Amino acid sequence: MKNEVKPSAEPSKSSVEKKRNPFKVGLRRLRKATPKAVYRFRRRIKRLRVYLALYSFPQPAPHSKAIDKLFRRAGKLRQAYLYLEWVKLHAPEWKDAAKAEISYRKRRFKKAYKKLVKEVKSTLAEWEKRFPPPWIKEESLPLWENQGRLWVEAQKEALRKIDSESLTPEKLHELRTILRQWELAAAWVELPEKPPANLTTYLGEARDLYLLQRWLQKLGAEESLLQHIHTLRADLESQALAVWRKWFSS
Repeated sequence: MKNEVKPSAEPSKSSVEKKRNPFKVGLRRLRKATPKAVYRFRRRIKRLRVYLALYSFPQPAPHSKAIDKLFRRAGKLRQAYLYLEWVKLHAPEWKDAAKAEISYRKRRFKKAYKKLVKEVKSTLAEWEKRFPPPWIKEESLPLWENQGRLWVEAQKEALRKIDSESLTPEKLHELRTILRQWELAAAWVELPEKPPANLTTYLGEARDLYLLQRWLQKLGAEESLLQHIHTLRADLESQALAVWRKWFSS
């Protein structure tokens, strides 16, 4: 299971990203709930969660119900944006339904944002004081890097418990979550290895198609369209599993 990071004369992406504040998650821009703002917010929350997991390991990372709820609502809205992108290209007869789904989910998201934003800001400020970036003090770096290595070993152990022969869509989602956390950890600490980049890409696209298929099925879409989506999804899952088994067995 090796994907060694080769040394480079150029500054690495992770060293650049470490200059960022983990607790700046784009809340102000999120008010308008544009596709770009929603995507960036979710990505930054995922990175923040990994940062806190690294910081707290082996103890559980802190959680916030307010942040988790806003994150979930943002995820529902992002999924609706993806539905529209897909149907515009492949099933335009469902475009109006996708727009209606966006409208519904955006209303729910904005309601949650208005209700939760103060608590989210307060929590982020509190965490920023409790978990200051270790890289601002050079003497902290060796401990931080060792923390990263120990955390990666824990991710490997979690992956070993996943049965690759019986991966349901939900188990594939669990697999991608672990792998994606591992990838995002590279924003905060130098890692000795990381998963193949195309693995989480395949799994992510397959997950999007799975959710799209469920949504269209609920609306009563014709079987031919659902089967087409299923075939595309199955192909992506097959590619992902081929990469996964080759990498994990190495």
